[in-house]
Amino acid sequence: MKNGTLNSKMMILILLSAWFVQLYGDAEPQDESLALLEKSFANPPDDCRIMMRWWWFGPAVTKPELQRELEQMKAEGIGGVEIATLYPLALDDSRTGFHNLPFLSDEHIEAIRFAATSARKLGLRVDITLGSGWPFGGPHIPVTQAAGELRIETMPVPPGADSIAVPDIMTGEQLITVFIAPLRARQLSLQEAKQLSPVVDSRLRIALPLKDASCAIFFISSRTGMMVKRPAVGAEGFVLDHYDRTAILTHLHAVGDRLMEAFGKQPPYAVFSDSLEDYGSNWSGDLMEQFRARRGYDLSPYLPALIGDAGPLTSSVRHDWGRTLTELANERFLAPLHAWAQAHHTLLRSQTYGFPPVTLSSNRYEDLPEGEGKASLLMWR
Repeated sequence: MKNGTLNSKMMILILLSAWFVQLYGDAEPQDESLALLEKSFANPPDDCRIMMRWWWFGPAVTKPELQRELEQMKAEGIGGVEIATLYPLALDDSRTGFHNLPFLSDEHIEAIRFAATSARKLGLRVDITLGSGWPFGGPHIPVTQAAGELRIETMPVPPGADSIAVPDIMTGEQLITVFIAPLRARQLSLQEAKQLSPVVDSRLRIALPLKDASCAIFFISSRTGMMVKRPAVGAEGFVLDHYDRTAILTHLHAVGDRLMEAFGKQPPYAVFSDSLEDYGSNWSGDLMEQFRARRGYDLSPYLPALIGDAGPLTSSVRHDWGRTLTELANERFLAPLHAWAQAHHTLLRSQTYGFPPVTLSSNRYEDLPEGEGKASLLMWR
């Protein structure tokens, strides 16, 4: 027993000795690792440094000022810039020489070329926003490619009337269909809505005069009329239709291709699509056809479900509508945008959220998904 106890004690001593050797032997490598980590935070590699959202207001920029700001950013440890061109802060003044360069003018492109070249010499990464302000759009977007919406016009139908005037249909709009719905307790009863079709000489014909108070509901394929927010001089215009492939291709040809001229054979590290914010855009010119092809049924008889409770199928119809919009935004905006970036040997960085109703999975169409910090006490993005 004594030998057994002695052997056990010896084994414990051996194990403790080995543990202390290991402990103190690892101390030096651990100290080196911590020192290296601390050094990396104090002086991080270029690809780990913060970027600067570099807003050119006007753009009223000069080469000396661009060079000064780039050198200052480099000296302060910033790793790169995203060039974005926005609204002017002051008017041109011939007395002082203050001048806003028109967006995409030769002067503007030369300023971008100078900034990109100077940034690279300083070891700074350069990204550029594919437009001015946000969302994408501008003077190159015609009304037929502008952001779309479903316009609803409700008009009372006098009892006994056999026809009523059709609302004005403007450029870029098209009447889809009309419903008649009775008023119950001064509210439209969408569950009792009946679809009508005869429109002759800009008047809706009512085959059987109505005895009860009713309203005609006109569903019109329309446009939001939204203009680009905070555009530079010469960049004002309609926001594009994010569900129309032709619209983004028009934009990329007019704006993207022109911006790339500033970079020559050295494309930017990434091109940037700002947050969508295409408020109220819930329609496109061929949505009815796309809905039928994708969902397998005609949306026309169920349009009242898009504006209120039209019966037990309301939720299903609205889900299918939203799903169709998401697919169109993915396939007709994000996918072509990413393909364009790849063709120009650059990456796509995008804030893919907001309206149109993109989803989390929509981020698969960009190389560098991006969000925003706390924009206000009530909003995280």
